[in-house]
Amino acid sequence: MLLTLLRRISVRQILVAGCLVTLLYALLSRGVYHSDEHYQILEYAHMKLFGTPTVDHLAWEYPLQMRSGVQPFVAWVVCRGLTAAGIWSPWLAVTLLQLLSGLLSVVVMLFFWRTVRGGLSEAQSKWFLLTGFFLWFMAYLHVHFNAEMLSGNLLLLLAALTIRYRRSDSRQEFRWGLALGAVAGTLFIVRYQAGFALLGYGIWLLCFNRRWRLYAGMVVGVAVLLAVGMAADHWLYGEWVFAPWNYLQENILHARMDLFRHEPWWYYLTAPVLEGGIFFGLLALVATLVFFWRHPRHVVTWMLIPFLLIHFFLAHKEIRFFFPALFFVPWFLVDLFRGQGERFSRRGWQWALGVLAVLNLGAMVYNLAQTTPDISFYCMLRDYCRGRGEVVALNLAGETTYCSRMQHFSGEPRVTEARFYLPRNLDLRHCATSAELEAAAQQLAAAGRQVLILSADSGLADHSPLTLRKINWSPYPAWVVRYFNFNDWTRYAVRSKNAYEMVESPVDSADRESGRR
Repeated sequence: MLLTLLRRISVRQILVAGCLVTLLYALLSRGVYHSDEHYQILEYAHMKLFGTPTVDHLAWEYPLQMRSGVQPFVAWVVCRGLTAAGIWSPWLAVTLLQLLSGLLSVVVMLFFWRTVRGGLSEAQSKWFLLTGFFLWFMAYLHVHFNAEMLSGNLLLLLAALTIRYRRSDSRQEFRWGLALGAVAGTLFIVRYQAGFALLGYGIWLLCFNRRWRLYAGMVVGVAVLLAVGMAADHWLYGEWVFAPWNYLQENILHARMDLFRHEPWWYYLTAPVLEGGIFFGLLALVATLVFFWRHPRHVVTWMLIPFLLIHFFLAHKEIRFFFPALFFVPWFLVDLFRGQGERFSRRGWQWALGVLAVLNLGAMVYNLAQTTPDISFYCMLRDYCRGRGEVVALNLAGETTYCSRMQHFSGEPRVTEARFYLPRNLDLRHCATSAELEAAAQQLAAAGRQVLILSADSGLADHSPLTLRKINWSPYPAWVVRYFNFNDWTRYAVRSKNAYEMVESPVDSADRESGRR
């Protein structure tokens, strides 16, 4: 059935449907895969725009000046445009960033497809586009404004340009070098770890493409983009710094990376299978290894093997470090099954494809329907603060909430704030002790201020001397909580992220107690 459908649909129809799916993900996808996407981009942009969080409450990397300023600057430009238009909304800002990400992903993927489609049959082109647009993790990655998305697209673009250059008549080598150098430089200033891929790329050029005019153009292109990166870093930190060196110095030479969780060397052989879904992750892993085996001299092989291999030797491992390589997976899958068309016409293979299609559709729908707990919490705060005057939110500095957390990675412990999604009339304050928090709440309430308490204690209202009302919230739809909350499993996402409203002042409480006596 799937093969019959594939024969009936056209490439144009796949393109239109794929663009619509990308648009849908850009509009509806909420939350981040990893907190770096929030703290290292959105919070930096918010700080430059509104002055909060202050430097003392930014992530630990900021005072060490080791993060690129490129993506925070792009986010700041989008946010600044909204404020200039008088329509500031963090939700709209993120949507615009995701639309830009989706547009970039679609353009680069189609550029790569047009580059390699000469070696593909019509059916293979359709499979490339189907997996590129509709494979569940590709649809998710395409729209998220993070360094993994941007570096993956730039790797794909660099490979496509290199393939096109090799097919050209080589009369304009310096111009080709400028283009390749600009893309390589952009790739590096966006994600410094991509330097491992660029190392392999440089060795490939020296081994298989010794063209000195090309190299001269690349040097100029890389130098210009490094200057752009330094300008972005100056904008972010307020002084001239060389953030790539700071990143290398702090994470490798000072071994700050080792402060995070360590994983065994074989982590990257199992994590893609488990986190990508057993079938999809295994297919992606096998397709990648088979491509390397079949095409040992290909530029993509020389870029990705060093990039992937060096990560095996780093103690701190995360599957997202491999995300840039996933942008090649649609091409790897087509190459894996090249010449296997007759096999897929058998009934067993058609059933297997049908099962995979259903599982993939379920994963796509889940990613769209799922609202992450932190986003649900920010929505609750937005709704609570709407139409009110200034609201003061208090929490203990040592507790982790969706608005702040304690970090211990750089010198003295520091409270790192997440203010990007907070309403403009919400004032976030931290207290060192419970006694200090209670005293501050009483003083604010006595002055007529609206007070919220953010706490990890799910039973705070039962034993606090303050008169509190717990604000109920949940990341799950009401019908899920009502009909499918077996053994109260929905509590796990919210039990340590509680919000309490102070409903009456201490004076009112004392008057009430006097009346009872």
